[in-house]
Amino acid sequence: MLFLAALGVILHSTALSGWWLNDDPALLVEAVLQPATDVLFRPAEYTHLSAATFTPLLLLSFKADLLVRGMSPRLFYAHQVAAIIAAALLLFLLLRRYTPDLYATAGAGGFLASWVSVYAARTLMIRHYAEGLVFALGALLAWSYGRRGLIAGSLLYLAAMLSKEVYAPIPLFLICQERFAGRRWREIARDLVAPSLAAIVFLVWRWAMTGLTGTYQQSAVLPGFPSFSRGLWEGLVGPAPLWASIVWAICLVLALGLFLLRTRWQGVAFLAVAAIVIFLPILPLVARFEVRYSFAFATFVIAVITIAAAMSGRRWAIAIPAALLVTTVVMAFPQRRFYEDGTRHGMEQEGRYVWSQPHDAPALMATSPGWYLESLAWLRQHEHHGAPPRFVFSKYAITTGAIDPRRAVVITSGRAVALASTNLFGTPAEWERARQQFDPAAPLSIEFALRNHQAEWHLGPPGGRFVFLTDPGYSAIPIPPSGTQRVPAAREQQYFRIVRQVEDGRWTVSPRLAVPEEGGVTRWEKFKG
Repeated sequence: MLFLAALGVILHSTALSGWWLNDDPALLVEAVLQPATDVLFRPAEYTHLSAATFTPLLLLSFKADLLVRGMSPRLFYAHQVAAIIAAALLLFLLLRRYTPDLYATAGAGGFLASWVSVYAARTLMIRHYAEGLVFALGALLAWSYGRRGLIAGSLLYLAAMLSKEVYAPIPLFLICQERFAGRRWREIARDLVAPSLAAIVFLVWRWAMTGLTGTYQQSAVLPGFPSFSRGLWEGLVGPAPLWASIVWAICLVLALGLFLLRTRWQGVAFLAVAAIVIFLPILPLVARFEVRYSFAFATFVIAVITIAAAMSGRRWAIAIPAALLVTTVVMAFPQRRFYEDGTRHGMEQEGRYVWSQPHDAPALMATSPGWYLESLAWLRQHEHHGAPPRFVFSKYAITTGAIDPRRAVVITSGRAVALASTNLFGTPAEWERARQQFDPAAPLSIEFALRNHQAEWHLGPPGGRFVFLTDPGYSAIPIPPSGTQRVPAAREQQYFRIVRQVEDGRWTVSPRLAVPEEGGVTRWEKFKG
């Protein structure tokens, strides 16, 4: 365990110099604004974070860090690294109940050095995956002690689900543990009562807070399966040379093959259960798979490989998890450089520009998500650092005349340069052509309603392409002529514009319009001529 803790510090100490990235500022805003009781029990407040998922322990974790040290990224990252090391130690304790200590050490070390751990240690917004894993492994460890740990394990299971729903299927591993201990099916059914009650509590709680709106958009399995499979494999191996992928493939095939030769149908049943736990929560993500979705998947795959190798009955099988450990440790150092270089010279520099530059600095043409910079701007003023400089997210800010491109910059190669020196948002010739294609007399009709936290819109006339522009950020979001979208209740007045473009390139744009209050409707129309 000391070896694992030291390995975690060595591999992930560079994460402590990280800054706010991705969704971090948005989470910080909600952690500042939402009281802890509202996070847990008031849907109108919680849904400012998400109207589709229920992960309240993520906000409570951020609130705890804010209480300890305020806006200190170093503390947040230290907390993140500590959670991943804690997960590795719990994985070791769990594995050693079924495998010799050397296997358990190699398996837990392989997780600690894996690409998903390198990524998670430097990505604060996925803390709920890391802390959820701590609770999930704690639940499995408690359940491994039989009825003595049943209640504690079920409470930890509830905490895992409240961290991230991806851990909901883990009671299936409880069945495997009980069968491994030789229990009868009647006893197993009795022991599943407490975890089942925890699952029911979570589902009712989730329904009350979000209306069971569904975690992700539905997507068919088959059309996205090749990219999904590639995403899963990259989640295991990460950005790595061919030899590392070959080692992973050999270890996976050898461990499972030897395990099935030894255990036959019992092994098939265990692997089937493991496949359900591993794949079921991420199947809805087939069409839009991202690295963070691999976190629990990779962890459980490493655990399965370790258990399969240990139970193969071959003395030399320790070489399988050992090879994975060596491979992941060797690759962890270039992988952490890869991630840090990619974020600290792009998104982070845009964030630092908004955080540190004076209000009258040149406007920033940004490539980061709108909510990232908007949340940083809010936090800057909340921390009494003054108003931020202007930032916008699309060339519509130029073509509509919202900003002067001669007084704008972009971040490239880690530094701010004049917009005109790049073509990241088009060229002066393209901006001029777009201005010439602007048709102020073109027809446009807009109806935007907000009822029961559901935005509903109807745009016309038909035959054009429509773009929703946030104002003042000018984030450009293509939308259909009619549609609905669940949205949280706004804390302050919001504004938007609508662009309509036809096939020949001509386009028009509405004036700045207000998003209606709950139960209200915003209507605007312009007729031809």
